[in-house]
Amino acid sequence: MAEPTFDRRAFERRLTTRRFGRTLIARSETPSTNDLAWDALAAGTPDGTAVVTDVQPQGRGREGRAWHLAPGKGLALSLVLHQGCDRRQSGTLPLLAGLALAQAFEALGVAATLKWPNDLLVEGRKLSGILCESRRHPSGSDAAVIGVGVNVTQQRDDFPVEWRGSATSLALEGCRTTREAVAAGFLNALEPLWVGLQDDRRAPMLEAWKRRAGFWGQVVTVRTPAGPVTGVARDLSADGGLVLRLESGGEVVALAGDLEVAGPGATP
Repeated sequence: MAEPTFDRRAFERRLTTRRFGRTLIARSETPSTNDLAWDALAAGTPDGTAVVTDVQPQGRGREGRAWHLAPGKGLALSLVLHQGCDRRQSGTLPLLAGLALAQAFEALGVAATLKWPNDLLVEGRKLSGILCESRRHPSGSDAAVIGVGVNVTQQRDDFPVEWRGSATSLALEGCRTTREAVAAGFLNALEPLWVGLQDDRRAPMLEAWKRRAGFWGQVVTVRTPAGPVTGVARDLSADGGLVLRLESGGEVVALAGDLEVAGPGATP
């Protein structure tokens, strides 16, 4: 097997965490970092283990969608969480990861907006996506894997033709950086947010997330497993759900789904 090009030493020099990323599994290629993270968890890897790869042919996003990873140019990272993890927090995990990524990008000089529940955009173009999965750990406790994909050094021609109008990268936004710097920046930002969530200090995190989202007060449609729901985006619930005001004047909370923002002048 070829050696991964991810520079472990450069990553470790930038890491300031106590646990997250202190155990690193790096591969030149793996079908899915999330799947490898689950395998590592079953084998007893420590809490906070990070998994990265240069090539990920079966990378996936929400609803099984493909995530394209230009070899060595995008970051594919998954993080194992299995101490004190509670499935009741599953709705806030994508928001937590999104906020940490946004903070890491801001430190690099790139302002990204958050799209509920799991995307980061720059002027409407997708920069990063998140996939969080929860399962029961063999020990009997709950476990989670947070998977993130970040477009780092890709140029326009590195994206599939059908994505070139809707995707961007840190490089295309004028930021010269590395996968190692982005990975460390993400974990450095995520660990204190995770500690706050464990200590039930989620309100400040949700407020910080809301400040970085740009669809409040707009008509949106959330395509939920039970069908589409359309309303005005009003707020986040305490567990990370999206609060919508319906045309009837009532409110509904969408806990999961894909968000579409209607055009100007739309009504619920």
